[in-house]
Amino acid sequence: MQRFGFLAVMLVLGLSLAGCDACKDNVVTQLGDKVATLGKSGLEKEKIMADRKAARAVKCAEQKGQELKKKMGF
Repeated sequence: MQRFGFLAVMLVLGLSLAGCDACKDNVVTQLGDKVATLGKSGLEKEKIMADRKAARAVKCAEQKGQELKKKMGF
């Protein structure tokens, strides 16, 4: 059982580090959304999804800002 847990953690870590972009949906974020909304319904589920999407949008904007600063030489 420990081997399966270790394999699962390594798989998720590998997927998360494999060029994931905060601006794009990927398997890891979709899985996280499903786990976060597991057992929730209606307005509560929509609120959680909106919060998570907003957090990803902020992270994407920060990432793009950092890239722009590097290009500009700041």
